Amino acid sequence: MNILAEIQDVLLGLWWVWLTFLAGMLFASSWIAWRQALYKRNIVWALLDIKLPREAKRGPKVMEQIMMNIWALRNTPGNLREWYWDGESTQWYSFEIVSFGGDIHFFLRAPARYVNIIKANFYGHYPDCEVEEVQDYMDRFPKTVPELYQSGYYLFGLEMFLAKNNAYPVRTYLEFESDDEIQNIDPIAGLLEVLSKIQSDEVVMMQVVARPASINPPNKLVKLSEEEIKRLKEEAIKKAPKKGAILDFEDTIGAISSRTPGETEIMKAIEKKATKNYFETMIRYIYLAPKETFNIVLPYRGLRISFQQFSIPNSNHFDVNYQTWTRTWLWEWPYIFAKRRGEGHKARMWDNVRNRKLPQGTFMGKLAQFHIFTSSFSQRISLLNTEELATLWHLPTEAVVTQPIMERIEAKKMGPPPNLPIFREGNRDLPEIMK
Repeated sequence: MNILAEIQDVLLGLWWVWLTFLAGMLFASSWIAWRQALYKRNIVWALLDIKLPREAKRGPKVMEQIMMNIWALRNTPGNLREWYWDGESTQWYSFEIVSFGGDIHFFLRAPARYVNIIKANFYGHYPDCEVEEVQDYMDRFPKTVPELYQSGYYLFGLEMFLAKNNAYPVRTYLEFESDDEIQNIDPIAGLLEVLSKIQSDEVVMMQVVARPASINPPNKLVKLSEEEIKRLKEEAIKKAPKKGAILDFEDTIGAISSRTPGETEIMKAIEKKATKNYFETMIRYIYLAPKETFNIVLPYRGLRISFQQFSIPNSNHFDVNYQTWTRTWLWEWPYIFAKRRGEGHKARMWDNVRNRKLPQGTFMGKLAQFHIFTSSFSQRISLLNTEELATLWHLPTEAVVTQPIMERIEAKKMGPPPNLPIFREGNRDLPEIMK
């Protein structure tokens, strides 16, 4: 007891040391958050509308190659000035599938300075596609949730994340392919089918906001994979029959031989996931509809079903982050102000969707966005490699686009004559909220 009392006295006597250290850390975090906010505010964005011809034979593997090229555009601060003065942070992308009353569009939002490079990648891999830079459709929607209500529309939104350790992979397009082309399954077909069935006055948006992650040490995904494989090996050794402390080598061999084929495949899959470049990813769904037709069964049940096909029971799956979705109840923690919490979640969700936001990278950045009715610390980032990301967002294959569920181009457009004014054709069946 005397020793503990002496330690306490020393700590109290040196309060100015640890208080100065703590204040310095908070100041550094605040400074970086402020400079990064200024840097992000000055990014010029462009939205690309991507259309496919009727004959679309290339599958998700081609999109994975495009994802790898997009990852290679990754920027990162390289010196003290870029870190602490310019506030440079890695720029991100938003891969979107949006249904305006059943009219499905594939959008890609990217920094404007990379647009020509991204277009070249799409034309190189999809020679007959059209990639058109368009005005952001979000500009046509009300800016706030109260304004949505005034327009007669209600909002439902949720975020999804990898339910288990990010080292574990989900099912990818490779497992949907077959040597027989007739047996090939496009994993995006179910999602597009659901999106095509909504009412003419409804809007559904899926956003996969992704930021290229560093593969240089410390590589977060590689570290997670190594730690998880080590843990699995240690568990196998503990389960293996012991032959004595001297025969450690034989115990290890016994542990390896006692693994089931499924356990061995999972370890291989974890190692394989870490061999590819990866993105820090946020997945969101937003559903807008008038009060008369508002029904969350479609976005909550229908769209979630399309994500269940990526589940591997002994590996990983996508789950809903119930701490951030727009439904709240009085019988859930913190058991008070359920309606106010729900409105706070909707305001935060709508702002994140409009601006394609990722969680702040600093503690003070998150604290600056904190609100009593919606925490900024509850968002969940998922680490998806290029193979997994291409599975979630890719241009549909011929088996999908030949079905009457989305608009496609019949022939590639020729370039216009010089100096000819160009006007984008309007959508004939826009939902009421966008007219």
